[in-house]
Amino acid sequence: MHSPFSNILHTSAVPSPAECQQIQELLRGPRQEITRLQRLIDETTQKRDELQHFVDAHTALLSSARCLPDDILSEIFVACLAPTRNPAFCADQSPLLVSHISTNWRRVALSTPRLWASMHIAVPDQRRLDRLTEQVSLWLSRSGAVDVCALNLL
Repeated sequence: MHSPFSNILHTSAVPSPAECQQIQELLRGPRQEITRLQRLIDETTQKRDELQHFVDAHTALLSSARCLPDDILSEIFVACLAPTRNPAFCADQSPLLVSHISTNWRRVALSTPRLWASMHIAVPDQRRLDRLTEQVSLWLSRSGAVDVCALNLL
């Protein structure tokens, strides 16, 4: 852009009071344009974010994990069980973990008896034994016709 003050720009010159007034008036238009452009950038950014959210939400529907047949998903869940110990009543371990991912995964996990055929139980104090008994009964009821492999009480 051309400036009538180009001869004193980037120097140590001090503009006169009249020049200061002219500079203020000169900057009014560019400042308004900056505000207008920033508003456009903000609106465009918001629109882009909305579109990206829309695309991401719909792309998630195309996830290959959503397309797995129930029998394959069930086998994956069984493979998630720790090979050296029985599963515990712990939300961050399988089978409870996989049953909290989605409604479909919960349905598949709850209909996979082998996930519920064994468990590790630690009884911290006698007062919690009644609640634990209820949880154990529910857990084992999910095992269906699968033989219960082991019950470890500590």
